Amino acid sequence: MVPGVYQVADSVYMAYGYALTSPAMIVGDDGVIIIDPPEDVDKGRRTLKEFRKFSDKPVKAVIYSHWHIDHFGGVVAFASHEDAAAGKVKIIAHKTFLANVIKGSAGGLGPILGARVDYSLGTLLDVGPKGRINGGLGPDFVMKNPSLIPPNVLVDDELEITIAGVHMKIVWAPSEPPDEIVVWLPKLEVLHSAEVLQGESFPNLHTIRGTRYRDPERWFTGIDILRQFPAKYMVPSHGRPVSGKKAVAETLTAYRDAIQYVYDQTIRNMNKGMLPDELVDIVKLPPHLANHPWLGDFYGGVPHSVRQIYVGELGWFNGDPTFLAPTKSIEASRRYVRLMGGPSTVFKEAKKSADEGDHQWAAELATHLVRIDHRNWDARKLKAEALRQIGYGHTNNNWRNWYLTSAQELDGSIDHSKAIELQAPDLLRAFPTAELINGLRFRLAAEKTLNVNMTFGIRLPDVKEEYGLEIRRGVVQFHETLPNNVNVLLEISRTALINILLGKVEIAGKTGGHPYTPQAGLEAKIISGEAKIVRGKPADLTRFFSYFDQPSNEPIPITIR
Repeated sequence: MVPGVYQVADSVYMAYGYALTSPAMIVGDDGVIIIDPPEDVDKGRRTLKEFRKFSDKPVKAVIYSHWHIDHFGGVVAFASHEDAAAGKVKIIAHKTFLANVIKGSAGGLGPILGARVDYSLGTLLDVGPKGRINGGLGPDFVMKNPSLIPPNVLVDDELEITIAGVHMKIVWAPSEPPDEIVVWLPKLEVLHSAEVLQGESFPNLHTIRGTRYRDPERWFTGIDILRQFPAKYMVPSHGRPVSGKKAVAETLTAYRDAIQYVYDQTIRNMNKGMLPDELVDIVKLPPHLANHPWLGDFYGGVPHSVRQIYVGELGWFNGDPTFLAPTKSIEASRRYVRLMGGPSTVFKEAKKSADEGDHQWAAELATHLVRIDHRNWDARKLKAEALRQIGYGHTNNNWRNWYLTSAQELDGSIDHSKAIELQAPDLLRAFPTAELINGLRFRLAAEKTLNVNMTFGIRLPDVKEEYGLEIRRGVVQFHETLPNNVNVLLEISRTALINILLGKVEIAGKTGGHPYTPQAGLEAKIISGEAKIVRGKPADLTRFFSYFDQPSNEPIPITIR
């Protein structure tokens, strides 16, 4: 992972080792095209500085291969919001790109995914042999300053376009995410494979940080789309470039065959009645694939992919009705500990297992003690050390980081100040207002509203937009237009609304960085005159927002449950 710029072909360059993603630059007649800005603006600027050693032509287009933040977060290092809005720079992505970004950050599972990303990518760990080694797909995923410019050119199935004299074909190739696009440069015989090949590692057919089911069949058939191009050079978004038609074809074939092998053999053995614990012992890559340089166990892994294929295809139920409604985990742990002779006996046995090198069993035994008493520091420290010893033995980046980060959560040494922020300011400003307001529905405290019917309207005069949120007995429905007869109607500018959501409203002489609620921000804006209640009373506004969970600065516990 030594940083440097590869010249792949005439006028095509790749910057490798500066970020988790490896941006590409295509030099045209009167400008350059950037593919996949890295995850952070500062990393993007460093990358651009390296690219400028080869061309000082202006950026004419930026292509996002898909919605993951490490493929767009550094975009403002290469282009400005103003130039994109004026059409001076094309921002190209699949038509579903922005909806996917919003779903994965501002709405839905954004908070828990953000917490789990820290565990998976090791962002809370110090760099070193006992902490974070690298990002698996690249040197690191530290992200302090992400950005987003919304696309102004959308790709459906295919788009042929010429930019700065460079003719290219952009093709939809659903694989890792559903919105993946690849770029074919026919005159140069260069294929930008995006993340259809997920770096020099077996792919994350499932990511342990959490994601919707990634269909392996769709993934390997997505690679078959790439195999149709007679590419002499292949530039991936992660990993180093591949040169030579034979090498490109062989790499693509091996990669797709590995995915199909794991999927087909998992299905084959599921059809014999095997369960996940049995499948992971049976389904392993054959030597010619396991030893391939692009299929090592460094990022994705066969065992957790096999488990997800089972769940993705059959669901969580293993067929034994005993586990349709099992004894709750905490109660089960209490009973196990009692049956084994009490906490002290269980601890002694866990310590003995650890001393004998059976760290997995030590961690499992200690889990029962921690589960029934989070203040049992002896058990927590014992489990933490067991997880560290297991983690040190793994080359898989995601597994290793998770073991080591969970160990820090257990022994209390974890530093949440290093956490990444998926709801960064520049991202929220780029999202449609409607999506930001709609996202409130995931915070409704339904139990408080089972007998409530109340409608809130919001008018944003500066952007000429009006929306509504209707609480109706346990659900909140978003309205794309202002409903009739709202109980309370608020008028506020979009800028002021964004500042409220970001916690950047002065309250009692303080600013963001302290316990903060959108309701308090709204009240401050009303007092200052920047917002006003057009219909209803201040008490109505207070009552409406009292039905929603307030944002919390407290970290989400992942391991201690």
